[in-house]
Amino acid sequence: MADIDWSDLAEKAASQTDAELNTQMASLTSLKVTEIDAFIAESNISNANAIKVLQEINAATSSNCQKATAIANINNGVGFLIRIVSKVV
Repeated sequence: MADIDWSDLAEKAASQTDAELNTQMASLTSLKVTEIDAFIAESNISNANAIKVLQEINAATSSNCQKATAIANINNGVGFLIRIVSKVV
């Protein structure tokens, strides 16, 4: 995921429909569109904030503590992260 331009993706998220964004996120991950739909709906997070969470997770220069603090400051970011992690575990 290192080659993804997360800032550009976050900017585009504001103007994309949910279906467009979810399809794009599915193409970048191993998740299905229906799974991404469910994560976003269950956590009540905006498209832009979902991208911000993923961007923080991908931030190679941030420590785990810095990532946790940044995600906690994103509206509904923790709930979204928990739903993603529950899929992996």
